[in-house]
Amino acid sequence: MTGTNPEPTPATDVGDRLKERFEAFGVEAQAAGERIGREAQAAGDRFVADPAVIRAADTGARIWGLLVLAVGVWFFAQVTLGLPLPLIAWRDLWPVALVLIGLFIIVRGMTRRA
Repeated sequence: MTGTNPEPTPATDVGDRLKERFEAFGVEAQAAGERIGREAQAAGDRFVADPAVIRAADTGARIWGLLVLAVGVWFFAQVTLGLPLPLIAWRDLWPVALVLIGLFIIVRGMTRRA
């Protein structure tokens, strides 16, 4: 018994196997993560390079910006400056806004495919 290693107990054997399995899982997870990252980067590069996407984003941003600007100017002129603008019944106007937004989405989808 001098100078010899003791026989591994079942507890250390299980621990070693579990450690090996976790290490193998870590290596597989890292490889899968790197692969998914490369695919996501390539998809992002394709998305950014598409001029139709950039044009659609610019158009949508401009429309929303103009809409918010128009509502702000309307309230500023009516409330702050006291200009006698016709009253807008917002409860009657929001369905029209939804219809216009829907039409915009349909037209944009049709022009993007063409």
